[in-house]
Amino acid sequence: MAEDRGSSKYFTKEMIADAVRLWTRLSISLIDVRFQLIQPDTPIHKYTMPTSMLVYTYGHSANVKLDNAIYRSERFSLFHGGKGTELCIDPCGGCLEVYMVLYKAETPPFYRKELLRLLEQANPFTQLYGYSPENPIFFVDRLQTMHSCWQRESAINQFNAKVILYQLMHEIYKDLEKRGIQFLRTDIIASAKHYLDEQFTQPISIQAIADRLSISGSQLSRLFKRREQKSLQEYLNQKRLDAARAHLLITDATIKEIAAGCGFMDEINLIRMFKKYYKMTPSDYRKKNATDMRDCDIDNDSQRHYNDEGLAKLAKSTGDGEFWMFGQTKSKEMILAAALSLMLLLTACASNTPSNTSSPSPTSAQSHDQATPSAEAKGTEAAPQTRIVATKAGNVEIPADPKRIVVQSMFAVGDILPFGKSIVGIDKYFKEFSDLEVWEEHWNQYNKQGVWEKQWDQALGDVEFIALENVEGILALEPDLIIARMDGLDEKLIEQYQKIAPTLFYDARNMTMEESMDFMGDIFGMPERAEELKKAYAANIEKAKKRLTDAGLIDKKVVFIQGVEGKSPSIHGDKNRALVYDILGMHAPEIVESKYFSAKNAEAEGSGYSTSISLEVLPEYVSEADIIAYTFFDESAEAAKAKLAEVPLWAELPAVKNGNVYYYSVNDTMMNYDYASHLITLDTFVDGLLRLPIAKE
Repeated sequence: MAEDRGSSKYFTKEMIADAVRLWTRLSISLIDVRFQLIQPDTPIHKYTMPTSMLVYTYGHSANVKLDNAIYRSERFSLFHGGKGTELCIDPCGGCLEVYMVLYKAETPPFYRKELLRLLEQANPFTQLYGYSPENPIFFVDRLQTMHSCWQRESAINQFNAKVILYQLMHEIYKDLEKRGIQFLRTDIIASAKHYLDEQFTQPISIQAIADRLSISGSQLSRLFKRREQKSLQEYLNQKRLDAARAHLLITDATIKEIAAGCGFMDEINLIRMFKKYYKMTPSDYRKKNATDMRDCDIDNDSQRHYNDEGLAKLAKSTGDGEFWMFGQTKSKEMILAAALSLMLLLTACASNTPSNTSSPSPTSAQSHDQATPSAEAKGTEAAPQTRIVATKAGNVEIPADPKRIVVQSMFAVGDILPFGKSIVGIDKYFKEFSDLEVWEEHWNQYNKQGVWEKQWDQALGDVEFIALENVEGILALEPDLIIARMDGLDEKLIEQYQKIAPTLFYDARNMTMEESMDFMGDIFGMPERAEELKKAYAANIEKAKKRLTDAGLIDKKVVFIQGVEGKSPSIHGDKNRALVYDILGMHAPEIVESKYFSAKNAEAEGSGYSTSISLEVLPEYVSEADIIAYTFFDESAEAAKAKLAEVPLWAELPAVKNGNVYYYSVNDTMMNYDYASHLITLDTFVDGLLRLPIAKE
């Protein structure tokens, strides 16, 4: 069996049949049966399973960890793991009752080739999974009897305990064979935190964590931010800084050694982060806390001992912060690198600005439009060369009129272009996830309406699509401004961007359209243009609403689905959900709104993203829908329809019978977090709904 991560697709009838054959034909030894009460203040941490184990928990909720997967256990839950699996059990409420059954399967002899082949293909004794049993009382009753028999130690009772083990496995495989059982989902956020807690001293990529957890980097970042009220990067920064503070207080390690030992790229990175969070350098922090401890302890018994060199372990500082660090270093490479970085930054800020040898260099602006006057201006104020933009990551000084912008956030492209700015480079995923022909077609239509000034070939005709990590490629584009996404970038990449050009971090997905336009208007010094775009956006929304109202669709129930053709359906909260439900004001069936995508219920499962359900319960969620918006991943809607025809339940859905299914490819509508995508999606999606039989012509 393949390792389960919370989906019954891993337990086909063929797999279960193979597992049962192995249980029937191999020699199984019962090693131990244990019962334990686990209190919240005495959890089980990092217990390595000595052999295959069944773990049954009941009484209260708990977080149960099997290797890298953390599951949320509610009331009655059963887990299985193989030898070497790391087990952690953290009760979340009161006392948790836990049964553990340890058993071992003997390896078949070499001549039993069929059994050896089955073990290679599907080893049920090493399988990791967790689920809520359909009949939890059966397991409680059988495990109580099993534990009682095992404690008595007589041969007949030991034999009865082993018989019960087979009864338990029989019930487990009956459950696994049913599609309606509730698998325990991996707690993505707890797993991510655990990984960061364990690995924060190593180089960490947010995308690598997401890959481990089988989730997209952007979705992981959103879920993490929602629960923890901080980003993954902020959490990681705090872990590293906490470790650095401890080392500063209890060791004599140098700043460079502490930086290396706590996961920072170098001491400069540590100093920068330290000053950002604590408003002082690490050396100042060490000196201040050493002084505070000395001043507070006035009795002789609490003082440190003196040695021949002075007060033992007291941090010595002969300079101030990072300047002292540079002064004491024996290597000139660090100074050279810092100087080069500074030169790159200043060069990038000044690029495309007319040179003036008689005027002083630009200085940091004190407000959004503060200028550096030229000596040749002779009393007249020159046009601003830079402006200060306030962001969540702090104030950033950027060129007042950037001419060469690199966008490393595909959600920002459609927010920048309406301001008539030139983009020379875009995140390569923009091209992979957007149908550029559809973009061009709609773009030029809006150009005729005056929504933006440039035709497609003028705006993006010569743009280069470039990978996030291709720093050399970005440098070759000679940008004077980089606009990057806030999540998915590690500290090293962020620092490299900042050395190339001023870098703004933009979180379009957590901003309203009006907020996005105001932000861009602030960046480019074009607040009037931002107001124009907001009015045009509002007008297009009202136009779309009127079209739906005139067609009698505005009050119809719409539900988004995908994956039915693969027999693994999802109630889909894709990129169009917010547009259709929140902006156009349409609704989903009541059960979908209350359970998954309720704006009033922040704890609703899914919270706007795809949520898998079993195929059998699909009618329960979809039967009340007047319209189904079906996302397909094939080359054509016809291919998707052909596959859906093989699913009997699909043909019986009312919306399908009435022909009111809008089939759309993931590329038919845009990544509609940005301005251009919203307008284009309004056209494509509303047009699609108006073509359905339910629309009044």
